Amino acid sequence: MIFQLLLLVSLVVDDSLCTIRFTVKVPDYTPEDNLYIASNYNGWNPGDPGYRMNRTADGSYQISITVPKNFRLEYKFTRGSWITVEKGISGEEIPNRIIQVIKDTALEIEIGNWRDFVEKAVKSHTITGNVQVIEFESRFLKYYNPRRIWIYLPPDYSSSKKTYSVLYMQDGQNLFDEFESFAGEWNIDETLERMHSESGFSLIVVGIENAREHRIEEYSPYLNKQLEQGGQALDYINFIVRELKPYIDSTYRTKHNDTGILGSSLGGLVSIFAGYIYPQVFKKVGSMSGAFWFNPDIVSLVADSKATPEKIYIDYGLLEGDDPERYIKGNELICEAILKSGVRNSNLMVVKDPEGVHHESSWAKRFGTVVQFLFKN
Repeated sequence: MIFQLLLLVSLVVDDSLCTIRFTVKVPDYTPEDNLYIASNYNGWNPGDPGYRMNRTADGSYQISITVPKNFRLEYKFTRGSWITVEKGISGEEIPNRIIQVIKDTALEIEIGNWRDFVEKAVKSHTITGNVQVIEFESRFLKYYNPRRIWIYLPPDYSSSKKTYSVLYMQDGQNLFDEFESFAGEWNIDETLERMHSESGFSLIVVGIENAREHRIEEYSPYLNKQLEQGGQALDYINFIVRELKPYIDSTYRTKHNDTGILGSSLGGLVSIFAGYIYPQVFKKVGSMSGAFWFNPDIVSLVADSKATPEKIYIDYGLLEGDDPERYIKGNELICEAILKSGVRNSNLMVVKDPEGVHHESSWAKRFGTVVQFLFKN
């Protein structure tokens, strides 16, 4: 009887999960730091204590991770921050490591270099024009509260009495300043300074710092059940609508009824969500390389909406990430839903960039096109 019970227990195996065992060899010069694995499974947290690796007697590091079967794991190794992320053998940037997990697997990996050892150039501040930085406390924000806010004011703001349209943007630390950016800045300030010089185009931009390792939670309207992440976007949007926008409108000379919202990747997803939850507030909406695949439910929300933003801009590159097709398909579906919701073709601009990649450099290149369509009369 006992034998039969043990046999039954041994046969009850959860075949919906797979375990990956990583053994990592590091460069000889590596300090005796902790080593971590950052991935799309832990929200790309570069110093997550739950994903700290164990150092072995021979100097290598090991960790075992259990993920759902058929999960596409994207990952990199760090020494606790993105400043200390791994680099290639010649010091070059490397793409995310990827494994499609279909069974228990053991991987042996050798790291070429560390970012902080091979990047000799020290990043400097690159803000151009009038950009103010404040800290803003919120009753809605769960993470990093108070939150840093960057406010770009047009060149003629101080010398005129004009009022200005306002564009709220996600990932504020990547918009204006190379020093603050994760992987390069968008050059928002340089682009708007040039546009003002050439044509007099003026716009206030409010950049909101992202929640770093909690970015996925805050920028996703719905829970991604596979990753068990996301679903807190409504609190984030309420922070903008009920707290930040009233402050901006009362502090600066704004056109209260000419407001837009824009972001990239998950920032694009949450911008479309905001535009359809609060169409009377965000009349101009933009998404660049939107990660709609992460929350497919956004498609039905948009398609079934009775009220819509006035203008919507959608773009995506044909070389997005390591799986461009999921970005292409997701953006095609959201465009169909936008038209179904009642937005006229003339008020929807769709840009497909044949050379577009999932990076700040591509979004910087297309930023001028976005704001001209959304705000230029």
